[in-house]
Amino acid sequence: MCSTRNPLLDAYWPSERRAIIVHKYYLGLERGYDPSLAEAIESWEERFAARWRERKLRHDAEVQLREIEAYRERLCQEHSRDVDFNEAARNWIEHYEATWRERWEESTCAGA
Repeated sequence: MCSTRNPLLDAYWPSERRAIIVHKYYLGLERGYDPSLAEAIESWEERFAARWRERKLRHDAEVQLREIEAYRERLCQEHSRDVDFNEAARNWIEHYEATWRERWEESTCAGA
């Protein structure tokens, strides 16, 4: 992958960066030469980004809901009572979402 930071990729989440780098590889096979990163980004945005992001958004939401449900179950056990899903979700988002999002985006599972 891309070991050095490139300003062209700064606007993208880590999972998008990985998708663009993979796309650059296949674009090179398609075109018969090593395309520039700018070419790869332009091609990815035009041809794949919208669908990729839609799938990723759906996948992320499913994973996040599972995380919240597991958190709700832990709260129920800790407090020896039923905890409403909305209450658990608000608490999870307030305390854990940012850290979870950062870890999730860095993981290879975050791609669509």
